[in-house]
Amino acid sequence: MSTAVTPVAPPPASGAWQPGDPPGDRRFVTLFADRPLRLEGGGTLGPITVAYETWGERASDDANAVLVCHALTGDSHLSGPAGPGHATAGWWDGIVAAGAALDARRWWVVCPNVLGGCQGTTGPASGDADGRPWGSRFPALTIRDQVAVEVALADALGVGRWAAVVGGSMGGMRALEWTVSQPERVARAVLLACGAVATAEQIALSALQSEAIRLDPGFAGGDYYAAPAGAGPWRGLGLARRI
Repeated sequence: MSTAVTPVAPPPASGAWQPGDPPGDRRFVTLFADRPLRLEGGGTLGPITVAYETWGERASDDANAVLVCHALTGDSHLSGPAGPGHATAGWWDGIVAAGAALDARRWWVVCPNVLGGCQGTTGPASGDADGRPWGSRFPALTIRDQVAVEVALADALGVGRWAAVVGGSMGGMRALEWTVSQPERVARAVLLACGAVATAEQIALSALQSEAIRLDPGFAGGDYYAAPAGAGPWRGLGLARRI
């Protein structure tokens, strides 16, 4: 007796959100259009588009405004179902549920896609001035650069002080940077699964993950966005995440 096997479609070269795709629950704002962001490692970047989502009702005095910073593989879709524009359900759905820590009946929650995140926010998959994906030409970023963009987003939204900044892993690093560089704008911080510095072990494991991606022929030096489905660096990325 034989069992038919349904073929699995090859993964796209990139999972990045692109203009023209369904926006889902994303909202967008353009920052650094008049004066580019000066990057910590040198050079500038701008204009920068930021995608973000919100939950709850904003208080007139912003006393209930909470910023959530997602981890490396997250995006702005903190909570909500999968659907057009959102390949998966919210990555922290339970946190904004009734009676949960960030109950949307009490808090106004904002979650932006991080700079470089490519889920609506400017990153390597975004088009440059010529419309070509940045790819390998996209500048190296630091946590401080990413927080500078989140600060600019807060300015654009008119939020002078967050009731709390919450983040886990890479998001926790950004939440920590908020408290260091913008202490007057953070009433409370919730730092999860992160430390004040990267240990030698963390640096070593991260270096192995980066090398696994770069050694995948599909990575093509970072310029793989025009590759057909199945030809992107998904094998190297899968190995990196298993590490």
